[in-house]
Amino acid sequence: MARVNKIMLTDVPTLGKEARIEEAAKLLAATPYGCVVLIENKRPIGIVTELDFVRNVVSMGQSLNEPVSRIMASPVTCMTPNMKLDEALKIIDTKRFRKYPVVENGELAGLVTKKDVVNAISDNLRFHRNIQNTVLVIFVLFEFFVFVLYRYLYKYIPLGV
Repeated sequence: MARVNKIMLTDVPTLGKEARIEEAAKLLAATPYGCVVLIENKRPIGIVTELDFVRNVVSMGQSLNEPVSRIMASPVTCMTPNMKLDEALKIIDTKRFRKYPVVENGELAGLVTKKDVVNAISDNLRFHRNIQNTVLVIFVLFEFFVFVLYRYLYKYIPLGV
């Protein structure tokens, strides 16, 4: 089974916890990942997603000059680079978040999304299903030869008689 390090993004948008909401909004708009990870000494301490902006800034009228730590989700549920995808899926099923920082030796190493994990598992299942179908076709052809063609060919095959 594949591991998280094969599918994780390595260029994670990050900010310090002292950054303002406005800075996070600009960084979020400039990247396609839908989140910004807040770090302190290279360790993730929080995450801000597009949904956090909708809930806190747009709906509640939070000032853009406030520290981004006011709207961040914390503590952060992290994954490790060597985690198997089925283990990652279990975390996704229990926590129900869409974005997960990947941490190695306590430091931010990447970012993995629910979509990435589900797509990778789906691709893996599709690959195995294709192998099963190929083996099935070979088996059916073998049976065809043994049970159908053998009836007609046994007359011509010398059996040492």
